Amino acid sequence: MEVRFNQQMNWMKNPWVIFLTALAVRLIYISFLKEGYYFSDFRVYERSALSLIAGHGFEPNYARPPLYPLFLSINYLIFGSHFFELRLVQALLAAFSSVLILQIADRIVGSTAARIAAWVSVFYPYYIFLSGLLYPTLLASFFLISTVYLLLISNRQKSLAYLGLASFCLGMAALAVPMSLSFFPFIIIWYLLFSEWDIKRRIIAALVVIVVVFGTLVPWTYYCYQRTGHLVLVDSRLSDHLFIASPDVQAERGSDTTTTSRMNGMMNHPGSYVMTFTGEFFHFFSFVPDRVVTRNPEYRERIHKEDPRLVVDHVFISPLMNWVSILSYSPVFLFALAGIVLGRSNWRLLFFPITLVLSQAMGYSIFFSQVRYRLPVEFCLMILAGGGAVAIWEKYRKKIVN
Repeated sequence: MEVRFNQQMNWMKNPWVIFLTALAVRLIYISFLKEGYYFSDFRVYERSALSLIAGHGFEPNYARPPLYPLFLSINYLIFGSHFFELRLVQALLAAFSSVLILQIADRIVGSTAARIAAWVSVFYPYYIFLSGLLYPTLLASFFLISTVYLLLISNRQKSLAYLGLASFCLGMAALAVPMSLSFFPFIIIWYLLFSEWDIKRRIIAALVVIVVVFGTLVPWTYYCYQRTGHLVLVDSRLSDHLFIASPDVQAERGSDTTTTSRMNGMMNHPGSYVMTFTGEFFHFFSFVPDRVVTRNPEYRERIHKEDPRLVVDHVFISPLMNWVSILSYSPVFLFALAGIVLGRSNWRLLFFPITLVLSQAMGYSIFFSQVRYRLPVEFCLMILAGGGAVAIWEKYRKKIVN
């Protein structure tokens, strides 16, 4: 009976079924979105994209990562400045990501758990939402998923070539969202300490990661140096968002308070900084979303007057969205915790999704965290949740049988 049931459910692990279903869901979603944007930062990326199309390079004052303006400029050149076509491309990337999640989970937690993780990603509200959000988050998610997928292939085939591709994808993720780089040291640690390669090949692997990741960033770093005279790895704004630990400094994150003042405040008030870091770390895993779209109504109205494409009234700021987040994210998070505890015998491969999530949580906590920052790595929680659900079911079934 169980064998027949598994055979009947084989369609659930068919990559084409997963891809087409995910794409259909996202197409339905973006079809109902207004021809406008929901996050005001989109204007900054678009201005640089239009500057690139005009042949002037990035906008002179542009200080953000370069990948999303490049992505916008390519789409605008091919399709014109239409949001539906742009969202269609994002929907394709998101649907393909569900297929990659299936492949990753199959290698880490097994076939049954992989189906669960993949199908969760197909219907997961946040991941559907990302297809329509005109922001770098989806690009970062796609490249981080690709990074983990290629790392697993590299491990299985003992291939430096696939490791180089994985490192390139991590570099691309950082060019979309710089905090992606916080996963970099964990990859080095895994290959040096936990891989099954001989010591010489482990050292070569670590060097490949270092060279390829930073080699991917060099063109942008060089461009920024030529333009500003400052050495900027990806984003020159990072130091502006350091926590101001000193009670004597009355300023907000992102203000003109110098980096030196911020660093001195952190060192002179370590207790205050540790408390803030801890609070931001837990906030990273919050069940209720914050600032996934531009929420302040007065600010939305002001930006709308400058650019009528900013959507003023929409469902994403309603209390209903809080409940959608709580009811969808809660089971994923709780089953992920179970997956970590019950799957610890497979710790070598679980290392990748666990440390990817933790690296982002710790990296953002140095500055400040928001639920939006967690979205690129929530696929890790889905994979762990799939493993947790299967492990719990197996334990329950054994009790029934006995």
